[in-house]
Amino acid sequence: MPKVAAPPRLSAPWLTGILRTAGVLADDARVAGFKTSSVEGGNLSRTERLILEYDVQTDTAPASVILKTPAAKPSTRQVAAAMNLYAREVFFYRDLAPGLTMRVPRCYFTYHDGDTGAFMLLIEDIADGAVHDQDEACPVEDAGLAMTHAAALHAAYWNSPRLHELEWLNHLGPRDLDVWQAMYCDAWAAFSGRDEVILDPGLRAIGDELGSSRLRSWIDISVLPLTLTHADYHLTNMLFSTDCQGARRMATVDWQMTMQAPALIDIAYFIGRMPKDDRRAQEQDLVRMYHQALCDGGVQAYEWDQCWLDYQRCTWFGVLSAVVASATTALTAEEAHRYSAKVNRYLEQARDHDATRFLDGW
Repeated sequence: MPKVAAPPRLSAPWLTGILRTAGVLADDARVAGFKTSSVEGGNLSRTERLILEYDVQTDTAPASVILKTPAAKPSTRQVAAAMNLYAREVFFYRDLAPGLTMRVPRCYFTYHDGDTGAFMLLIEDIADGAVHDQDEACPVEDAGLAMTHAAALHAAYWNSPRLHELEWLNHLGPRDLDVWQAMYCDAWAAFSGRDEVILDPGLRAIGDELGSSRLRSWIDISVLPLTLTHADYHLTNMLFSTDCQGARRMATVDWQMTMQAPALIDIAYFIGRMPKDDRRAQEQDLVRMYHQALCDGGVQAYEWDQCWLDYQRCTWFGVLSAVVASATTALTAEEAHRYSAKVNRYLEQARDHDATRFLDGW
């Protein structure tokens, strides 16, 4: 991918050069024009689909690509800059995605300006991919795909010293956990105090207990295996399709939250978002599928009992992440009610696994 000193002007000649450099457009063909349309999903950046027109018939060049640029709202851009989200996604595609066997969109171009926060990503449009409603149950086969894909991601960088060297990558260390602690306490007070947020008293007490505990105690990075995680691993960020042989396929998108963290946060976060009855019926089978895929991917000396314990410990991540995220957006009454259902699911997951045993008060 070419590296440039300034954001390019989007044009047909520029797209022609990018696609030729990527090896998907022949030298005797060019982009004749393009149309744009917005893509739903994700509030922290602007996402558009570019529908491409060529001057000649081509079977190798994409019919469309996805363009990601900073959000239009200044307040949203400020949040993204403070959390380093734009840089993280750009550098993920540039530095880490090439080492993965799981499917992520192919990246054609990256740009990021550390001084202004400007960024640009031009990536593959997986147009045939369908997104499941994360409030509903997804097919068991697709949930299993999510497990094996997560295992491929985690196995690729399992306890990798390379991750420590990447300054742009978020590292869930003691300093970060102290920041998350403060954000959670503020967000929980505001969120749980809203009239639209309806929580079972027992679940509300669990949320209170997380706020009064030390996050360093339950995410103990000195004993939990660390790897590259997506950290926002839910159905909205997954595209499912069926190939010509009838096999299911999956691709994972939106890598702005990626971090070095305990592996099981992705698994607990995905499973905890499921409807309660589906989660209870499937979760141990899904975690076993994940563990087996980890072992098949080359991870050694990580026994099932330890994996299951780590999963139970990491059930807190859904509570933490969902509550903190509620503070980054001005929620309407309807959105707050929907968030209430989401947080309830994660609190129920933590309660089912007696996750308070992992907490340590001040």
